[in-house]
Amino acid sequence: MPDPTRPGPVMRAVALLNSGGRPTLCDLPVPLPDADEVLIRVEASSLNPHDAMVVSGAAVTYMEYRYPVVVGSDVSGTVAEVGASVEDIAVGDRVFGLLRERVAARGTFAEYVAVPRSWIAPTPSVVSPSDAGVLGLAALTALRCWQQAPLAARQSALVVGATGGVGSYLVQLLKAAGVAVVATARTAVQSDHVRSLGADATVGWEEGDIVEAMRDLHPHGVDAVFDLATRDPERLATLARDVLVDGGTAVSTNLAAQEVPTRWARSANVIAEADQAAVREIAELAAKQILRPTVTETFTLDEVPTALERLAAGVVGKIGIRIDSEHEGTPR
Repeated sequence: MPDPTRPGPVMRAVALLNSGGRPTLCDLPVPLPDADEVLIRVEASSLNPHDAMVVSGAAVTYMEYRYPVVVGSDVSGTVAEVGASVEDIAVGDRVFGLLRERVAARGTFAEYVAVPRSWIAPTPSVVSPSDAGVLGLAALTALRCWQQAPLAARQSALVVGATGGVGSYLVQLLKAAGVAVVATARTAVQSDHVRSLGADATVGWEEGDIVEAMRDLHPHGVDAVFDLATRDPERLATLARDVLVDGGTAVSTNLAAQEVPTRWARSANVIAEADQAAVREIAELAAKQILRPTVTETFTLDEVPTALERLAAGVVGKIGIRIDSEHEGTPR
């Protein structure tokens, strides 16, 4: 990992400067890419719940903090420099991808970021930099959910937590496969959002409302439940029992699937591990417009604290982060 304290050119970045600190817009050294990395001049990113956990300190349960901690996971921009062993990406190429590390140190809410080559891909020509900047972690998580339960045409699924970034992408993946999708939605705005992405029906958020509505919509049950919101294993197990067909699949992004009885259902806890194959698949899906980013609000680097407040209050779709760089090309 590049040394964030090395002398040299500086960049603007949103960082946590110490334990318990708040995200601060500051000047930090431009990172130097390792041999298998590329340096990206960042044009766009997005805000994920994971980023909010890094800021709050909650991510300390699964990440090591090394200060200063630059915030941000998703990246879209132009290659400014390539590491010595990178041969298939060149300076000036448009790329997108993400950082997915066990150490909280470097991040994408910055003018520059060094990213492993395996976690980026060329940005499709039909995808704008701002749209590419909101693919990253949410699209990867949706893809990993889909890979755990790759349903076919005329099968059915319930997506709990469908209105956020991951849910928006997952609904699109399911509809592209011909799956009948029921999505949770609390408000008319949320309902309109998921229906615009292809959801066939929406149901209320509360457990009783979901079960009652699902019995009307799919009296014999659905083939999969994708739960992107529930953190209570017993609650997810109860929901799966009430709405799944025998042999169906319950998928959780919050490590809540372990209580689903294996005698009549399959379960999976999804961890959004990044690799080159997955990022390239996301690029192909975006190029075919199977995955269409849904940016509902955009903030600049100095507005990241406001963006975090907006995320905490609940947001439909994705929050974009625009990086207005003061540099062009390589800083060296």
